Amino acid sequence: MMDLKKLVNEMSVEDLCGQVLCYDIQPEDTVEETYDVIERIRPGSLFLCGTSKDTLEELEEHFQRDKGFYKHATKVTGVPCIMATDIENGPGCMYGPLPVLPAPMAWAACNDETMIERAGELTGRICRKNGVHYSFGPVVDLNINFRNPLTASRSISDDADRIIRIGGAYTRGMQKSGYMAATAKHFPGDGVDERNQHFMTTVNDLSKEEWMASYGKVYKEMFKQGVASVMVGHISCPAFQPDEIDEYGALPGTLSKNLMTDLLKGELGFEGCVVSDAMSMIGACARVPGEKLGISFFKAGGDLMLFPEAEEYDRLVNAVKSGELSIERMRDAAYRVLKLKEKVRLFEDQAAIEAEIGDVSADIEELYALAQQIAEQGVKTVRNFAGVLPVKKQNGKVLMLKVGGSFFHTEPDNSYFEHMEDEFKKNGWEVTSLFYAKHRKVKAIMDDYDLIVVPCVGNMHGQTLRVGWDNIMAFWRGYALQHPNVVFVGLDDPYKLFDFPYAKTYINAFGGTEPCQRAAVKLILGQIESKGKNPVSFREFFQRED
Repeated sequence: MMDLKKLVNEMSVEDLCGQVLCYDIQPEDTVEETYDVIERIRPGSLFLCGTSKDTLEELEEHFQRDKGFYKHATKVTGVPCIMATDIENGPGCMYGPLPVLPAPMAWAACNDETMIERAGELTGRICRKNGVHYSFGPVVDLNINFRNPLTASRSISDDADRIIRIGGAYTRGMQKSGYMAATAKHFPGDGVDERNQHFMTTVNDLSKEEWMASYGKVYKEMFKQGVASVMVGHISCPAFQPDEIDEYGALPGTLSKNLMTDLLKGELGFEGCVVSDAMSMIGACARVPGEKLGISFFKAGGDLMLFPEAEEYDRLVNAVKSGELSIERMRDAAYRVLKLKEKVRLFEDQAAIEAEIGDVSADIEELYALAQQIAEQGVKTVRNFAGVLPVKKQNGKVLMLKVGGSFFHTEPDNSYFEHMEDEFKKNGWEVTSLFYAKHRKVKAIMDDYDLIVVPCVGNMHGQTLRVGWDNIMAFWRGYALQHPNVVFVGLDDPYKLFDFPYAKTYINAFGGTEPCQRAAVKLILGQIESKGKNPVSFREFFQRED
């Protein structure tokens, strides 16, 4: 076994400062540009932004390119490079056309640990075969505030025990055989504030006692289950930071010694690698001068900096050489990064590991089937007051009034609901879809349709999940609601009854991925039964079910 302490102690300042950086490769970056950056900053880790290709053959070409980056970084640094990305719910969430799992809240609605662990195992095998070693997932935030635009169905539950069971299962599967490292995120815990840490430092304002009984409990149990890494977010937790509060509030976790060193590594005893969330996010970079961002992160106890500027390398080297940043702290950080690499067997023969995994074609097919099974076991009829479900007709005409906003920094995409449309068409239904529909148009045509379906997505990663004027005009004057067969479907926001409390028929799919969309249609058509268990409680609308 590699003597990692000896390796770290023999590293130069330049070696150490490179090892603790995780540089992001953007889609527009050329191979030549990426090689140049690798040679300049000598990163110990690379973040892969993923891609969507039409065929597995095209995707294989992309993976071969990424493996070239791995080989080059490994050659430049003399230490295996760890390749990371956001595999939160199956390889397809970053790499189309590989299988994408239902959103994590659907895992909890399915409530079957064996299925989720197997899904994690297949994900780990497929990703490792294709050169990905390190997942920034699962999300273990508690979805306490339904207005939070980052958690919603991306979180597992609002209950610590449910998160421990289901998140732990996915982690165990993913880390099986040392093929992949999992990350519990976003410490000290998203889901309390209703704002977005991409935009500002958000606040987890629980008391110490409340935090330890919820988020603290989750993290301690995830450590017992062997999670390799923790991602710290740009989230403050003032109860633990009495001396880190200024006129702007408490420091974000990514800049907080109280949270990273004293709480996470100290009181909770985490011995793995602490990675930052993207340090380009305003929740961190607005709080300190840019030239001090990385230095502050490492001083506070961080181990691996995500999305550094190329200039960060020189800043760190100069800070260590000047004594501003202690070499002991950087050795500790680099050691934790190396331990992470050891955990995913990067110091072994990589060709032998690929041969050990073998052909993953059967794994891909199994994961496709398992993803659909999880979604179908998780989809839930919340309301059927008018007895519309299941729809009696075998086929007919369906009008889809789509409710949704933009995802991340993209424009609103009408194609988001294409899998629901396709599932109806597969079953012989004629589909008309309207996005940002106007009420008078709906009134003029709705009697020509046997069924109106209102699929709803939230503005995930945005400012709010709530419905605005562009979407609500489809229901102005209540014309659409007068149709005898109207079904509302909550996809990636399970709280759409808050926006449509008058809905007589409402389904929660607990996710907007393809398996969830298809499961919702199958439930509407009576091809499957409602078996999902509510993983969250929501006011007077529904209660969590065990």
